[in-house]
Formats: sequence, C-alpha cells, structure tokens
Amino acid sequence: MKEMVVVAFDVRDNRRLYRVARELGNFGVRVQKSIFECHLDQDQLAELQKRLAGWIDAGQDQVRYYFLCARDVDMISIDGVGKVTFDQEYTML
Repeated sequence: MKEMVVVAFDVRDNRRLYRVARELGNFGVRVQKSIFECHLDQDQLAELQKRLAGWIDAGQDQVRYYFLCARDVDMISIDGVGKVTFDQEYTML
C-alpha cells in the first residue's frame, strides 16, 4: 500500500544537490525548491533511501522523510499557488 512521503533535503554541494533532486524527481513531484511529495510503497521507499544515501555526504547533508496518512493528507493547507499531489497510478476519472 502506498502512502504520501514528504521528502525535504539540505545538500551543501551543488553537484550532490543536483543528483539528489534528479533522483527524487524519479520518485515524486517537486513542490518547493528542496521538498518533494512522493507516493511510495515500502519497496519504493527503501529503493529511494538507498539511492539517496549513495549521493549525500552524511557529514554535511541531510534528507528528511515525513510520512503522511490519508487523514493527514486531507488536512494539508496551501497558501498561494500550488496544489497537493496525488498518486496518479490510482486516480479514477
């Protein structure tokens, strides 16, 4: 079962930052400069964490994962432009 994971990162080196952002783009949607919303199952999350661990310098950089249940996602409020992402794989029209 997939859940929304908000991934925030602070990477000091521009080359590493680019690689982290590019990798996150393979798993989710960039909603702010250093924040992605991802809809992941446990296997996808493990793969993402493994890949990002290979790009960051653990002594200088950080990546944070915030797990949101459906109720939390329903409570997201946005001021200004933007909208909450959704899991496109399971969207019904």
